Amino acid sequence: LTFVIVGAGPTGIEFAAELLDFIEENGPRYYKELLPYVSIKIVEAAPSILRPFEDGMKDEAIRRLTRTIEIEGVKTLRPCEILLNKQVSEVTAKYVNFKDGDKVEYGMALWAAGIGPLPITSNMIETLEGTEQKDAQSFGRGRLAVDPWMRVIGGDGKIFALGDCSCVSSTPMLPATAQVASQQGEFLGKLMSGDYCIDAKDEEMLPPIVLDPEQSKPLSDQIASFAMGESEIAAPFQYLDLGILAYTGSGSALAQLQVAPGKGDPTSETWNPVRLQIKGKLGFGLWRSIYLWKQTSPKNVVLVTLDWIKVKLFGRDISIL
Repeated sequence: LTFVIVGAGPTGIEFAAELLDFIEENGPRYYKELLPYVSIKIVEAAPSILRPFEDGMKDEAIRRLTRTIEIEGVKTLRPCEILLNKQVSEVTAKYVNFKDGDKVEYGMALWAAGIGPLPITSNMIETLEGTEQKDAQSFGRGRLAVDPWMRVIGGDGKIFALGDCSCVSSTPMLPATAQVASQQGEFLGKLMSGDYCIDAKDEEMLPPIVLDPEQSKPLSDQIASFAMGESEIAAPFQYLDLGILAYTGSGSALAQLQVAPGKGDPTSETWNPVRLQIKGKLGFGLWRSIYLWKQTSPKNVVLVTLDWIKVKLFGRDISIL
């Protein structure tokens, strides 16, 4: 009854938190005699969990995950253990093996540590070996290096990449999240639907040139043009950090929101913007609010809300487990 979760990012942490909630809230009803044997191990190769969060938020998550659970008729439980600086070398049918020689026997393993590049990405990088893409791999590191307009370097303006498979040359490595990919997709959609010459080239690729100076621009593009002092080229992609959230169990969550840009160069790895940190019940309320706001239709909002109410009143449905 050992659950091993490889990867301590938001996905791995939220799965562990939900599993702990199940043990605490529904376990006594169905599997009370088995609860002392349940173990949850969160494995992380880095020296800390939830790397995008500030240290105080990480400590709060660790405190919530490693909490003791009191259940009548069962000895005090502390089922969750966090293993840091542990690099997985192999996952077999029974064991998770580590590079330091240790291993953990498991009943269920969840991989939440990300995956390697898809063959199409690797093949594209190999195809562009004789172009500027080769040198750009010094920061791309297996991702397709793109310029600030999401054009693949070495692709002559004919190839675009966004999301996890890409790395923008003018910024630090952006997180591999849906938030980044969504903003990049919206940016590319506007760029391609606008009146721009995307593949203009002299000795090297030129920024996308505005073909119709009279075309309307959104406010964000107008601000970018003013800041650059240049209105004849398309505004480059700018990532807007809308914050990150993570559920930590027992009606508690973390919310970290950027409220000010901070000092220094935004393209530097040491740039430290001002962030608002919310945790506990208030963080949980914000987490659920954002979750509902992100639903794609009113129908989904109603269904998700009803599902939460049903779980609160009657417990989780385990009939399909």
